[in-house]
Amino acid sequence: MHGRVKVKTTEEQAEAKEKERLQKLEKFKKLLDAIHAKVDAKELDIELLELTQHVLSGNPDYYTLWNIRRETMDVLLETKPEDIKQLFGHELHFLESCLQVNPKSYSVFLQRRWVMTRHPNPDWKQELSLCNTFLQHDERNFHCWDYRRFVVKHAGVSVGEEFEFTNSKIKANFSNYSAWHYRSKLLPELYPDPTSKGRPTEDALLQEYQYVQNAFFTDPSDQSAWFYHRWLLGRSIFCFTISSVC
Repeated sequence: MHGRVKVKTTEEQAEAKEKERLQKLEKFKKLLDAIHAKVDAKELDIELLELTQHVLSGNPDYYTLWNIRRETMDVLLETKPEDIKQLFGHELHFLESCLQVNPKSYSVFLQRRWVMTRHPNPDWKQELSLCNTFLQHDERNFHCWDYRRFVVKHAGVSVGEEFEFTNSKIKANFSNYSAWHYRSKLLPELYPDPTSKGRPTEDALLQEYQYVQNAFFTDPSDQSAWFYHRWLLGRSIFCFTISSVC
């Protein structure tokens, strides 16, 4: 009827989606062909970085393309070492946009490590802030937790400060398994037992038993705190029991 917007049928919608998919696939193939042609011709230049960026911006887990980017940047820095700050600055910005697409991309975090260890003036505080932002969005992002441990080693953050960070995350959510796991890595470093390498002191273990019981009483069915409790038991000389609640 006149004046009414035509609504596409389910079949028409499916056809439109399929057409769009094929167009994207064709564009994707052309980009890959162009990339491989330049690699085969050993043309490792800015244009190659731009081509790989087009693909990775939509599919950041294409590991081979990150390898190509690293090789290309190595070549560019050999010819123009003065461009290192600009080149790496752009790469860090691009990587952050890729994490917006997939915050759990192993390839992106690996590339970020590569850049940060070669950057002439790495801003580790900024990296720590980035980790905090992504952990606020997803507190169980284990790739981000792993990257945070890498950043902390370079940022000069003390073990005690990181231990307090796990406190804040656990208080916010007792189900944060990643925070409990990180805590188990920090405890032997913060309170090392001088008589047994890699083991925390008995006093530290006693304090942790009390700490983890708060999580039990808050949510007895949650597994995260129980896993940590079992870890504590495996490192204690003595046997402990949870106090009964009347």
